[in-house]
Amino acid sequence: MALLVLAFVGLAVRGQELTERNYDDIKKEVLPTAAEEEWRKIDWHATLWDGVITGQADEKPIMLFAMNGHPFGCT
Repeated sequence: MALLVLAFVGLAVRGQELTERNYDDIKKEVLPTAAEEEWRKIDWHATLWDGVITGQADEKPIMLFAMNGHPFGCT
């Protein structure tokens, strides 16, 4: 499945056919870098209250992400 996704994205990005020769180059274009993965190191909380408690204990601000409606916009 991942190879199929890489093939479609690779074609869209560069307009090239996916081959064994250009697979690594296309893979580098598609996969996130270490800097783009930094957000995964954040200790996320599932509830606002847990975040408030941790934020107060660490004397740090909190961020609340909320949305209304269907996650795919299909309302």
